[in-house]
Amino acid sequence: LMPSDMELAWKRDDAELYIRSATGASWFEYRLVAHIDAPLRSCLAPLHERDLIREYQPIFLEPHQDLMPPQPNHAMVRTLSRIMSLKIETIFELVRVANRDFGFLVEIARSDFPIEGISMPDLPWWGRRIEVSTRNIWMPQGGKEKGTVLISNARVGTGAPIPTSIIRFIANQLANTILSNIRKGADLALTPGSRWHDRVNKDVDGFYKDLAAVEAAAAKRRPISVTNLPGPEVFDRPTKLA
Repeated sequence: LMPSDMELAWKRDDAELYIRSATGASWFEYRLVAHIDAPLRSCLAPLHERDLIREYQPIFLEPHQDLMPPQPNHAMVRTLSRIMSLKIETIFELVRVANRDFGFLVEIARSDFPIEGISMPDLPWWGRRIEVSTRNIWMPQGGKEKGTVLISNARVGTGAPIPTSIIRFIANQLANTILSNIRKGADLALTPGSRWHDRVNKDVDGFYKDLAAVEAAAAKRRPISVTNLPGPEVFDRPTKLA
C-alpha cells in the first residue's frame, strides 16, 4: 500500500505525505497516510452525518445535499464552500465497500459518474464547480489497538499548469487541513452528549453496526501502523458493500 512512484513531501511520526505531478500538467496527485487516535466509527461519523457538517467546518455554506435518497454505502452528494470570495461546488458519487476478513473500509468519491435520472443543480453565481477523485482506505489498527490508519489518494485539477513549488504548498495545506478536520470530527464523535456521538449510538441506518463488524475483524489480526502497512494481498480477500 506504500506509493512506489510518488515523492515523499514530509514525514512525521503520525503521518506521511507523498506527491506526484508532471511537468506542464494541470493536475497533481497526493497520498496522505495518517494515524487517527479514534476508532473507525468515530472517524466516519462526521463524514456520514452530512447534515451536521457546518457545525464543525464553517467553510461550508450549507449542509451537504443528497441528490438522490442515500444509502449507507452509496450516495450522490453536492457540497458548497467559500474560499475567499469564490464559491466552490463539488458534486460526486460516494461509494463504500467493507472488507470483513482483514478488516478495512474502502471509500471512493468521484465526479465522473453517470448522471441519468439525477437532477443536477445550477452552478451558483460567482461559483466554480471542481471535480473530485478521491480513494480512501480506512483501516482499524487491529489487535488490541484502538486507533485508525487512513490512506487517502486524491487527484486535484488546477485548471492550468503551476510550478512544482506551488503544488507542494497547495498539497501540504490541503493535506493538513483534511487531517485536522478528520481528527476534530473524530473527537466530537467520541464526546458523550455530542450530536455525532448520539447519532453513532442510535445508528438509524445500520452504518455503524457495519463499521463495528470491520473493527471486530481487525481486532483478530496483527496491528498495523503508518510505517507498517499490509501488502496488496489484503485486497484479494472478500469484500462487501458497507
